[in-house]
Amino acid sequence: MSEFVDDLPDIDGLRSPRFCRQLIGQDAAVSHFLSNLAQGKLHHACLLTGPKGVGKASFAHMAARFMLHHKDPVSAAKNAENLSVLDDELLGKQIEQGSHPDLMIVTRPWDTSKERFKQTISVDEVRKIRSFFNLSAGMGGWRICIIDAADDMTLNAANALLKTLEEPPSKSLFLIISHQSGGLLDTIRSRCMKIAFQPLNSTHIQHLMQQTITEDSDNTVTTQALAAIAHLSRGSIGRALHINDTNGLEVYSDMVNLLRQFPSFRADSLHEVAERMSKRNTEHLFTDMGEFLQQWLHQLARFSAKGHMPEVIFEGEEAAFQLMASDRPLEAWVDVWEKVTELFDNAKRLNLDRKQTILESFKLIQSGV
Repeated sequence: MSEFVDDLPDIDGLRSPRFCRQLIGQDAAVSHFLSNLAQGKLHHACLLTGPKGVGKASFAHMAARFMLHHKDPVSAAKNAENLSVLDDELLGKQIEQGSHPDLMIVTRPWDTSKERFKQTISVDEVRKIRSFFNLSAGMGGWRICIIDAADDMTLNAANALLKTLEEPPSKSLFLIISHQSGGLLDTIRSRCMKIAFQPLNSTHIQHLMQQTITEDSDNTVTTQALAAIAHLSRGSIGRALHINDTNGLEVYSDMVNLLRQFPSFRADSLHEVAERMSKRNTEHLFTDMGEFLQQWLHQLARFSAKGHMPEVIFEGEEAAFQLMASDRPLEAWVDVWEKVTELFDNAKRLNLDRKQTILESFKLIQSGV
């Protein structure tokens, strides 16, 4: 039971986890789930925590498929090494289309008038969960609710979810995805079994990217570019795919070319980059610039504190790290990093001028807070 429309974009602009058939790099999470299930100790609510884009939603859909495929999932878990199931065309199609009667997906709804997903999961969306569980299981087995992601719930929605978690129906399973679980209500966290997901290593990122690229005959990426994207992904396959899809390496190259000019930046090149990222339909370029710049400044602060040179991608990065670290003390770069982060956060939250945000950020890097 899910309100899914085939022609809607995926909510995060990524490959949909509904189609996942193999989970890579999260063996500990899978083992934790299966061992608890096999012992009859699986909690009615599992809180899937970890960075965004590391496989939590893919895990949730695969776990749902496992539970709905087997008549006796507890027994099946005793002999299972992973969550993959034998080909089940009908079940797979129902999950992919969001039409399985015993599976409900709660996520930010689509706003038809604005042609985009809403910013939050409202209390009305969460109240539908109780109605879903009040129905008898369509297939006579388990009923499963995936919440993706709990971080998007309003306070009223979170309280409504809490009421359902306090009185869970029999043979029900909540798979609650959270990218920043510290922001959830303590009472929700205390009623869930936590399953932690770790950032993927570079090998896993490159393998998963190569798999995806192979499926797309129109897309080719060099080995060098794969390694660079894996480095920038911070262990998130979702972020890696986004960087590849949006030509994020070009944005990173633009940023490095500017930083190499430190301690002063040429006005013409800085304005050209800022102008290009403030045009219509270039929000993704601006977002990439903000994330890359914050990541770079964070690495600079760590380098200033510990003296370990970060992994670099483009020529001139190492010299820029060394020059900037020697120009200012650690505390000053930490202040710049925090202030630049605040600038981009405010720009996104308040829809502020993108060009001005980039110009202000590089002004802070040049002159300090």
